[in-house]
Amino acid sequence: MRARTAIAALLAAAVALPLAGCFGLPGPDDIADQAEEVASQAQELANTLSNVDWGKVCRLVVKDAQTGEVIREVTDQTEIEDAFEPFSEESGIATEPDADAEYVFELWEPETQKLGQSADDLKEYKGLEVTTYEGSPVVGLEVSPIGLKLYLTSQAAADALRALAR
Repeated sequence: MRARTAIAALLAAAVALPLAGCFGLPGPDDIADQAEEVASQAQELANTLSNVDWGKVCRLVVKDAQTGEVIREVTDQTEIEDAFEPFSEESGIATEPDADAEYVFELWEPETQKLGQSADDLKEYKGLEVTTYEGSPVVGLEVSPIGLKLYLTSQAAADALRALAR
């Protein structure tokens, strides 16, 4: 009896896998593609964070995520570097937590001066937005110019950022 059950289960799986795409279910190729995309995004985010020229950062704006109220603006480069230092040691990809967003941290940088452009005409752009979540070690990161958004698990990073909001 067990042999029949096992054979039936294997046959069902063999028939279901090729039909998975017909019913909107992810097939093995879809799952592999998604895993590859997440790995690629994680690498891109790691590269972006490691390439941030902290000496070029204009300011960090700390906002209440619920109200959008600006809590604080930080222009001290050392304080900004210290708050983001824990990210250099993290690579744990996570999913978006069920908790409410707590704080939003906007990292503003000057645009790159183009040929013939006056330094007086340079504007700032939001290069990175980081979100902490109430009671969670998960931190959301969005590279604003390209719309890349990932979540990392890092209690140290979440705590360092929360310290800036107090």
